[in-house]
Formats: sequence, structure tokens, C-alpha cells
Amino acid sequence: MLNFFRKIRQKLLEENKIGNYLKYAIGEILLVVIGILIALQINNANEAYKANQSEQVVLKNLIQDLRADSLSFSDNLATLTQINILHEVLYETGVNGMDLEIEDPNLIRKLIYYNPIAIKNDPFVADKISNEDIRKEINTYSRYLIDLDFTYSEYAGLLENRIRVFLANKKVHQLSNYFGSQDNTVKGAVPLEFVYKDGLKLLSKSPEFQQLLLEASIKTKNTESNIETVLTQNQKLKDLIQKKLKK
Repeated sequence: MLNFFRKIRQKLLEENKIGNYLKYAIGEILLVVIGILIALQINNANEAYKANQSEQVVLKNLIQDLRADSLSFSDNLATLTQINILHEVLYETGVNGMDLEIEDPNLIRKLIYYNPIAIKNDPFVADKISNEDIRKEINTYSRYLIDLDFTYSEYAGLLENRIRVFLANKKVHQLSNYFGSQDNTVKGAVPLEFVYKDGLKLLSKSPEFQQLLLEASIKTKNTESNIETVLTQNQKLKDLIQKKLKK
């Protein structure tokens, strides 16, 4: 191809057709420029395709993490609801003198399993996504998670450092039920009567325990409220991502 163009140039020069040569030269330059532009366009298209494929992977991984978190948070809410019910029963028993049934006394010392993975697996995930709406909702979700982290830390700190210690000091744990139960061979399992039910009812009449109960109720409900906020944002973000992936 190059030899072909070279022969044309040489022929025009030999025939002293300068005007035609200049026109030809300009045409050849234009052809080269057009070729370069086409090559750049193809390269840009390839790069855009690769970037889009990479973003699709990021979005698919993120939505999987969001779904896992959604299930975990829903379980957390179910547990916190039961804990709040126990707090109400203990209040009615200790303060108002009612004789209500305690279904699961172990809930007084139960800590929810809290380990969100979305965003925390990739703190800079928003920077990898081109869609402005999705980036905005990711940042909002991150802020809500920070708020939840704080309330959960307060809730967990009260439970681990004060309530569990208080219960141990008051000897409301039934060791024979724990060590004599088959449940304790299963990781994380606690037999239903590990916390002595009647002992817990008696404690509910103690002003010291009532203050702990008040703090526990406040922190549990704050955690529950923040989880509900995170779950709502979780669903909003999933909907946006699914809409983007369908395009």
C-alpha cells in the first residue's frame, strides 16, 4: 500500500504537476488523519466496554453483599423485637408488680450478631461507579452504617460490660442447666433456662437493675431504629442497582 502511494507521488513530481501533487498530498494526509481517528474511536469503544464490564462486576458484587446484609439485619430486628418485649415484661413485673410470663430469660444478655459486609468490603466502591444516583445512595448508605455502628457499640458495651457482669454478680446464671445441656455442644447455643427466670423476676424489683433496664431499653430501641433506617436505604440502593443492571 505504501509503495502504491509512493509511486503516485513520484509520477506526479516527474510530470511536474505540482498542483495535483499538493492536492494528492493533502488527500493522503486526510486519509491518515481519518485512519487515526477511526483507530482512536475503536480503542475508546473497547476501553468503554471494558470499563462497563468492570463496573457491572462491581455492581453485582455490591448487590450480593447488600442482600446478605438485608437478611442479617432482618434477623437482628426480629431478635431486638423479642428483647424489647422482655424489657417491657421486666418493667411491668418489677415496677408495676404484674406477674407476666418470661418466655426466654436469656434474651436479657443476648447480643445480636452484627457484621455488615456491604461497603465495608470495599470502602471505595462508590468511586468505581459512574452512575451519579447510585454513588449518592452508596454514600448515604455509608453514613447510615456509621450511625448504626455507633449505636450498636453503645448497646454492645452496655450489655457486655455492665448487664452481663451484673447478672453474674447476682448469680442468676444456672450452670447446671448450661453444662448439663446438649445445646452447649453447639457453637453459640445457650439453653433456654441458662438465666434463672425467677431470679430475673426478683432482680426486676431492684432499683439498680431497673436503671440498667432503662439504659438497655433505650440503646436497644436506638439500635433497632437505626437498623430499620439502614434496611430502608439498603432496599433503595438495591432497586437502583437492579435497574442499572437491566439496561
